[in-house]
Order: sequence, then structure tokens, then C-alpha cells
Amino acid sequence: MGLDMGGGDYITKPFKLAVLLSRIHAILRRSQHFQQASGELCSNGITLRLLEGRTYKNGALMDLTAAEYKLLRFFMEHPGIILSPEQIMGNLRDCNGNFVDGNTLAVYIRRLRAKVEDDPTKPARIITVRRMGHK
Repeated sequence: MGLDMGGGDYITKPFKLAVLLSRIHAILRRSQHFQQASGELCSNGITLRLLEGRTYKNGALMDLTAAEYKLLRFFMEHPGIILSPEQIMGNLRDCNGNFVDGNTLAVYIRRLRAKVEDDPTKPARIITVRRMGHK
């Protein structure tokens, strides 16, 4: 039941001290690996600092909404790949936890382009591929 409630690891009582210590060491090993992982995504002058939840354009801090940040992160985690609207919408949810629709996605992309592109009328970072999606 503890695992079903979100616990990643637990021990039922009574337990042996050796088992407890082994589990603690395993958690510490995983946390060290987490700290060593790169906490940044960089592409085309845009930097996402994942552990901080901050985005920079040419070194300047950008003000993004949560949805814009998730959208930009999704694009940067899949560089150069054409992502269908369905793939993108499946990754995005609104503030109530509901999936977004096609119109909402179009608004998010337009707003994100206005912030990340040097000239939003001639996008170079977020490209629309007709009848396929965005990359």
C-alpha cells in the first residue's frame, strides 16, 4: 500500500538494521547520480536550467509561464525532431491538470515565439512544418 501511495521505498516493521542501512546507501547512490546529471539544456542561445526552473536567452533571464516553460523544455528535449500536435498536447496540461486542445496549443506557441525568437514573424527557433507539426 505504501508504494501505491507514492512512496518509492519503505520498510515494514520489524526490520533488520542491515536492511535499513542497505536501503539508505542505495538512496544515497541514486541522489549522487541525480546531482551529477546535467541540469541544463542549451540550444541556439536559449538555456534552460532544469533544477532551478529558469530560462535564459543570450544570458538574460526570461519570464515564461509554466505552460511556456514546459513547451520550450519539450522542444529542447527533442531537438530537430518534428513533433506532431498530438505529441505536444499529450505533454502539456493546463493549471487544472487537463490536457490542452489545438487552439490553446497554437496560442502557447505564438506566445513562446514572441519571447524566444529574435523576429517572431520569421521564426528560427520554433519552426512550423505544415501538416506535420513543429520542431
